[in-house]
Amino acid sequence: MKLLKRISIFSFAILLNFAIVSCKKEVKKEPAQFSIEQKTITVKWTGYKTTDKIAVNGQFKEISISNSKSSATAFEALNGAKFSIPVSSLFSDNDERDGKLKQLFFGIMEATLSLTGTLNLNDDGTGDIDLLMNGVQQKIPVTYIASGQLVEINGTMNLDDWNAQPALASLAKACFELHKGPDGESKTWNEVTVGAAVYLSKK
Repeated sequence: MKLLKRISIFSFAILLNFAIVSCKKEVKKEPAQFSIEQKTITVKWTGYKTTDKIAVNGQFKEISISNSKSSATAFEALNGAKFSIPVSSLFSDNDERDGKLKQLFFGIMEATLSLTGTLNLNDDGTGDIDLLMNGVQQKIPVTYIASGQLVEINGTMNLDDWNAQPALASLAKACFELHKGPDGESKTWNEVTVGAAVYLSKK
């Protein structure tokens, strides 16, 4: 009887352990969710001056995302994001330059207190920024690299596509001497490279 009792207890223990392991296997782990954290977004720009095409770097210190969402991948979390960037947040570490850009460039554009648009991404590392500036809606072709929670986006815009020639001429006039190179020629380029780095939260 004692032997049978021991066998029964041992068998029950095995069955209980099997049931516990089986239950654990049935528990499915929820997939990670990526979402945009506005405070982790860095938006940078580079303009160019002189015939040698010297870079002038700056950034926008504020950005607002109006339709943030959680998705299974960083690509899905960013795709379709709508943004607004106040021109007042422009910063190039030069107060005189910042004042000219705000007043003599963006300031003479039509309804451009903020730059607004939508980020559209493809799953092959390409996409575009559908940007509204100076009353004109145009696309900036971009490429992006996603590495874990970090996504880096880069593109180049031609200011002529946003009818910004008068604004550029206004800036070029105000910066005529500053934009002179060794050849004595003053030039303000209509090309601007833009970039953003986004570190998404992951839960």
